[in-house]
Amino acid sequence: MLETYLKLVLENEIIVRPKTDGTTVLRERKVMRLEVTKIPVNLIVVNMQKIGSLSGVKEGEWKQICDFLMIFEDEGKDYAIFIELKKTLNESNKQKGMEQLRRSLPFLKYLHSVCELQYGTNFNVPIVKYRIVAARHSARLDKQPVRPTYPLPTENYKDISVTPFVETEIRFNSLMRS
Repeated sequence: MLETYLKLVLENEIIVRPKTDGTTVLRERKVMRLEVTKIPVNLIVVNMQKIGSLSGVKEGEWKQICDFLMIFEDEGKDYAIFIELKKTLNESNKQKGMEQLRRSLPFLKYLHSVCELQYGTNFNVPIVKYRIVAARHSARLDKQPVRPTYPLPTENYKDISVTPFVETEIRFNSLMRS
């Protein structure tokens, strides 16, 4: 239900619109392009980089945020998936990405509160998932075999659990289930 009200609150250029075939493309300029297929119709994708950060906050690590936020409802529960895109999934990129994911949660809490205040409804607090998606494992020539989408092992980072993927095209259910 939250995704319905977010469409009313957010500027149109912040929302990534799905194609008519049920796919959407998440793109970070000069980093990577991820095509998400078989997305549900009630999904909203927020381009977090276009939201930016609070202008009155000093520069620092607390201004790091992830690239995209997917919000949707499934069986009466609201879900939020934070997605950070990386060109390569080496250890330093992975650590930086996990920190960006971790620091994005206040934006979801803010958007949740705005909708509650505006529409006078107590929305369920979304179940939150964190994902890093990279095009390849390392900057070296990547000779990975063609294979179906599957996540790498989930890693705990400070107070969150992050599931990394090495994909350029992924089914929505794979992002959701892991």
